[in-house]
Amino acid sequence: MNRKTWYLLAALGICAIVIYRASTADFDWALFVSSLSSLKPAWLTASIVFSLGTYFIRAIRWRELLAPLKQVPVSQLFWATIVGFSAIYVLGRAAELARPLWLTRRERIPTGASIATIVVERFLDSLMLIAVFGWALVFIEVPQGSVTVLSNLKRAGWLIGATAAVAILALFFLRRHVDQIARQIRQTRFPQIAKLVENFSRGLTALANARSLGVVLLQSAALWIAMTLQSWFMFFGMDLNFSYSSATLVMVALAIGSIVQIPGIGGGFQVAWVFCMMTFFYIPLEQATATALLAFVLSYAPTVVLAAAYLLTQGISMRELRASIRSPRSEPV
Repeated sequence: MNRKTWYLLAALGICAIVIYRASTADFDWALFVSSLSSLKPAWLTASIVFSLGTYFIRAIRWRELLAPLKQVPVSQLFWATIVGFSAIYVLGRAAELARPLWLTRRERIPTGASIATIVVERFLDSLMLIAVFGWALVFIEVPQGSVTVLSNLKRAGWLIGATAAVAILALFFLRRHVDQIARQIRQTRFPQIAKLVENFSRGLTALANARSLGVVLLQSAALWIAMTLQSWFMFFGMDLNFSYSSATLVMVALAIGSIVQIPGIGGGFQVAWVFCMMTFFYIPLEQATATALLAFVLSYAPTVVLAAAYLLTQGISMRELRASIRSPRSEPV
């Protein structure tokens, strides 16, 4: 069976579980519906605005990382970011390459260097994830019965942070010793790999500059503050009066849960949301399920719609975008 068939079977399996649980006598459909009827549009609109604003901050940060290679307009990077993240939401994690390949096609930046900037972004985001998680732990109070669960979540968070820290150090090492590394690779008669390593290292140039590194770190902090505010506003829009630290804790859990996603459907996001609502805040299953579905739509749908509108105006189909991800060989290394 091909991948689409597996996705379909997985989606049907999830739907079957949901329908089974919802058909039991314990599921209160009235509470489920009422959870969706007590929304506050102003707060939800603010959440969507902040959500889209995070892509603008990402574009500004990306411009700083790309500055040693080429000056690219923020507007161009903003749309590349919108399209790239939409591709991830629709096509899955394999579409992480959509952004750098899109940039390579539009701006003729070497693919390896473009990918390197995305790698740096991801590791910086992982470090910021741990930072905001640590901040939330200082201020939040969870039920006594949830301490073990919180400890497991903490271990997962620290593992991600430690991996990101080691990776950042490895990138620094690569940037510092790229000439020697490339020379050794050439001596083993793999010149193409050596060229790829050199181009990849070019995308790490911003890390070698103290000013650029400081700016990127500040931009990353601003990004995650905006993301936590977006989550907090969403809670208010769902009539969930949580504290800012509680919203931050849920956002961290969602970031970890979103690692495992079925393209276009989700899965990890909704499971993490329901889990947090029921475990840390004792929200009923029906309300947790309703708000999880709504949160998923509000978090991803506006981005996908905006990307689709942009692609339509540019005359680019999703099939062409998918083909560019799967066949990047025509791009400069």
